[in-house]
Amino acid sequence: MSFLTPIRATTLRLSRPAFAYTTTTSPAAAALHTSIPRPGLKESDHNRDDLANIYEAEKHDQVKSSKEGKAKWKQEIASDSEASVKADRGEVDSDDNNFGAMQERTKGLPNRDGPVNKTQ
Repeated sequence: MSFLTPIRATTLRLSRPAFAYTTTTSPAAAALHTSIPRPGLKESDHNRDDLANIYEAEKHDQVKSSKEGKAKWKQEIASDSEASVKADRGEVDSDDNNFGAMQERTKGLPNRDGPVNKTQ
């Protein structure tokens, strides 16, 4: 009967320490996934030159304005996902507090005379 273990194998198994039956994984199999850190804050900023200096200047401007009590959230230095979340929440910083005021202000722009890119 092949399903019965021989007595010799059972006694041999009992004579060995328990840690002999544990399996170990190699360090290569247990390694965590890592990725290279990106130098930019925005996902769309990977092709701009001198990005570190731009962010450093914006950081100094933000620190200076926060000391003066005039600090505001800047979409230019926020990530794309942060800007999307802020827009979804309706926390967009603009001069117009409601959509109706913006419509009234800009309703005549398509019918104006002069260059097309002329602002209000």
